Amino acid sequence: MGERRTSAIERILQRIEEHVEEWRRRDAALQAEADASRSQLWAEAAERERLLAEAVGAEEARRDSIEELTKQHKVVFVLHREEVIDTLEEFARQGDRLVSVVPRRGGETISEGLKGSWLVFESSE
Repeated sequence: MGERRTSAIERILQRIEEHVEEWRRRDAALQAEADASRSQLWAEAAERERLLAEAVGAEEARRDSIEELTKQHKVVFVLHREEVIDTLEEFARQGDRLVSVVPRRGGETISEGLKGSWLVFESSE
């Protein structure tokens, strides 16, 4: 009977070992999957960072090109209300010249990258 009992214990131990092996295989598979997911996430993050850097670079290049264009052609786009058009046209007709640009009090940004300024003219007379 002792031998029979030993073989029953051996079968139980063998089943436990099989379960442990199965658990190790599943754990290894899950670890490999996690590693693959981690690698994919890092690759995606690197791609997002590259695209962001590219977008920032393009925006900076665009700003530089706007600055170069305004200096080269001596023109500046100014945001204003509709009723200011007549005043600006009158200043131009009279030959008045721009003598100063004064940032809007407080200097708050109107919207992203946009600020307002007062244009100060001097009469040509």
